[in-house]
Amino acid sequence: MTGAGTLTVARNSPTATLLADGKVLVAGGSDASGVVSTSELYDPSAGTWAAPTGSLNTPRSAHTATLLTTGTNAGKVLVTGGVVDGAGTPHNSAELYDPSTKTWASTGSLAAARSSHTATLLSDGTVLVAGGTGASGVLATSELYDPAAGTWTATTGSLNTARSAHTAILLTTGPNTGKVLVTGGSDGAGGVLASAELYDPSAKTWAPTGDLATARSAHTATLLADGKVLVAGGTGASGALATSELYNPADGTWTATTGPLNTARSAHTATLLANGQTLVTGGANGSALASAELYDPLSGLWIATATSLADARQRHTATLLPGGQVLLTGGVDATSAPLASAELYDPNWSTTGSLADARSFHTATLLTTGTNTGKVLVTGGFDGAVTLNSAELYNPASGVWTATTGTLATPRRQHTATLLSDGKVLVTGGLNGSGYLPDTELYDPLSDTWSPTTDSLVTARYLHTATLLPDGRVLVTGGSNGLDYFDSAELYDPTTDTWSPAGNLNAARGAHTATLLPNGKVLVAGGSGTSGELVSAELYDPATDSWTTTDSLTEARGTHTATLLPNGRVLVTGGSGGTGYLASSELYDPSPGTWSTTGSLATPRYLHTATLLPNDKVLVTGGDNATGVLASAELYDPTAGTWSTTTNNLTTARSAHTATLLPNGTMLVTGGANAAAIEQDSAELYW
Repeated sequence: MTGAGTLTVARNSPTATLLADGKVLVAGGSDASGVVSTSELYDPSAGTWAAPTGSLNTPRSAHTATLLTTGTNAGKVLVTGGVVDGAGTPHNSAELYDPSTKTWASTGSLAAARSSHTATLLSDGTVLVAGGTGASGVLATSELYDPAAGTWTATTGSLNTARSAHTAILLTTGPNTGKVLVTGGSDGAGGVLASAELYDPSAKTWAPTGDLATARSAHTATLLADGKVLVAGGTGASGALATSELYNPADGTWTATTGPLNTARSAHTATLLANGQTLVTGGANGSALASAELYDPLSGLWIATATSLADARQRHTATLLPGGQVLLTGGVDATSAPLASAELYDPNWSTTGSLADARSFHTATLLTTGTNTGKVLVTGGFDGAVTLNSAELYNPASGVWTATTGTLATPRRQHTATLLSDGKVLVTGGLNGSGYLPDTELYDPLSDTWSPTTDSLVTARYLHTATLLPDGRVLVTGGSNGLDYFDSAELYDPTTDTWSPAGNLNAARGAHTATLLPNGKVLVAGGSGTSGELVSAELYDPATDSWTTTDSLTEARGTHTATLLPNGRVLVTGGSGGTGYLASSELYDPSPGTWSTTGSLATPRYLHTATLLPNDKVLVTGGDNATGVLASAELYDPTAGTWSTTTNNLTTARSAHTATLLPNGTMLVTGGANAAAIEQDSAELYW
């Protein structure tokens, strides 16, 4: 954890909201003198807190804050309810924060005064407020805010069980998509609840769903990348809890995670990170905690973070920033004193075991078969003096590299490696000191051995692409022999172990990209030709074994990256072009077959990597440009169409490296050449 400046006012139980411009609005809470009405802004790009922005019309703590997304109020923040004094008096007022004017304005009042309630943005842009503590006790009522009208209406039905200090999550998968899951909470009579229920926006009614295994309040609930909901910690009948459990929206059932939290805690925070892990921070177990831990959805286990919070804190906020960091603000410390401090958790780049051989222009492939499942196979490359025939395996569990039993039959670099349907890896082409290579070979992860294919490429080539087709064949396209660029393509059939021609591209090209689209076609884009970088793009249809042109890129480029996004579009980034090294990015939409520009990288780069993360963002790392080899990394948000620079750089500047997403959601970066043009044996992980 690193410091993130100091709030202008100490705050216990404030709210923190990420605004559309990337700043964070912190509002309300209580200090040593009582409940406060002030609010302030954190600027992640500058790492500073602004002088207080406009104050709330009503002081409040234990309230809610929701960013609106539709209509004329889109981008504004709706604040509701909360307590207004030290006696815990709940309020029914609501107000809107306007980021453009930095002012607050009242909006329609809640039907019932409430605090420690939930507020959930629904798919249609309305906001559901549920439960909480009212003037006469814990509430079962719920109501809807319409941003267009600025009014509240009661839902058709109330919660089946009155509850406060509960959680509410909008579900995104399965038959319950769009419904809201409410879990646990306090019943107001000293008891905690195990019950859970679902709100149906179409009927505006509540229905019970499966009960939690453990009754709890002041817990957290986090929507995971697979659509399940992780509930962790909280206060149970006998104090703080270490248990955690998962809700499956498909069948409405709960299952315990493989392991419990390392530390029992309540009044903590939980934040889904870019790598799919969940960060839990602080909370209380007798007194405020400084510990933090990560939930790994693949193993079902909790792992303590390498560092603790600078300040023990509970009843604080945690906000995921566009760059992937998590901002913690306020809360109370171990003496129950309100805090003005803020700090940042950054998914660190951390070194892992070193390769046996330094290398660049190599390949890295995640294996999926046998005892080597989950390991990464690195093959060939250039060590600065000679081309390599060595291959080695990375074990994520131990962070250790081991050589494969055999080596490649032929040393090679700037080749391709393709995971086949049967789990074997096909290596094709490349070059070495003897020239450009037509030969191809197979790695078998079951026997950990290499063997040449029966047949070789029709044409020796490097700077080509290799793409696994839905029918199990591999399409190789273009490339060069050092003198000419090729328009030829060929197909490898693993059932016959043979190569055959696959028609000709419309343009000869190398250092291009090839991306398998959801419709089964392959998009080939850009690259270098005899007259320089190319702007053209074309499609291969395996069903007809034919090539057709498609819309051209907005800018000619080669040695770029292309990443298939979950929405079916293809993100192309950077590369080199006629104007030099490129920072531009563009999107290909297969439906109309057109390219359009999107946000630009902060730094021009080529020979970089681009990796789709579990949260659907794309992480670009390293590369080279006119200033030299880069250590910087940037994240693309496909929803906003924007890039943000990660706070931490790679531990080593590198280009012509590899980046591989591991099963646990972390990303492994290996080798490459550094700023001194020296090949690296180092590897590192992005968490």
